[in-house]
Amino acid sequence: MGSEAGFHGYGPENGYDFLVEGIREHDYRSRGIEIAADEIFVSDGSKQDSGNIQEIFGLDCRVVVTDPVYPVYVDTNVMAGRAGKADDAGRHAGITYLPASEENGFAPEPPSEPSDLAYLCSPNNPTGSVLSRELLERWVAWARGCDAILIFDAAYDAFISDPAVPRSIFEIPGARDCAIEMRSFSKRAGFTGMRCAYTVIPAECTGTTASGERVPLRQLWNRRHST
Repeated sequence: MGSEAGFHGYGPENGYDFLVEGIREHDYRSRGIEIAADEIFVSDGSKQDSGNIQEIFGLDCRVVVTDPVYPVYVDTNVMAGRAGKADDAGRHAGITYLPASEENGFAPEPPSEPSDLAYLCSPNNPTGSVLSRELLERWVAWARGCDAILIFDAAYDAFISDPAVPRSIFEIPGARDCAIEMRSFSKRAGFTGMRCAYTVIPAECTGTTASGERVPLRQLWNRRHST
């Protein structure tokens, strides 16, 4: 930082080109997935992304979470005013909770009713369970069927050792239409304080405004992220 050649100030809004290209090559192309450079948004952590992503959605959106799951998914929707009142057990009326139990392998099926947003974490924090390809196919089919968005937290993808288990939601056909994916560098290297992660939003992934207009979610996130 003491030389003109080595000095770096604020980086590009959505990440340095060398990092974005590294992500495309090693995290996606290596598994047969093509992600465009402008679909990748480098950030200061997956916790921030998983909390901030709800800001691009309407307050009347119905939220689905597996239970138990990473608390940020619920807490940020509560703070935004989207979750509704809590009952005596601390469960909120505006959130659908899907029990993750030993009986279902800590990997719940999609809900029977339609919804708007569903948070999936694989490998899961705190259960450690992973979602199989077949189960992810059912989740993608559900999301496409009810025009919902899957927010797929893959922060712990490096812990998957079975090559048959998807590391990315985008390994599932149709996921580009309905999924947002988040990943973290800190979990891979054990540097939790490193504060480097990224979110992927495909160009095909859209939401509907109150007036019925289809809007690319990538544009909304770019506006929020860069601001």
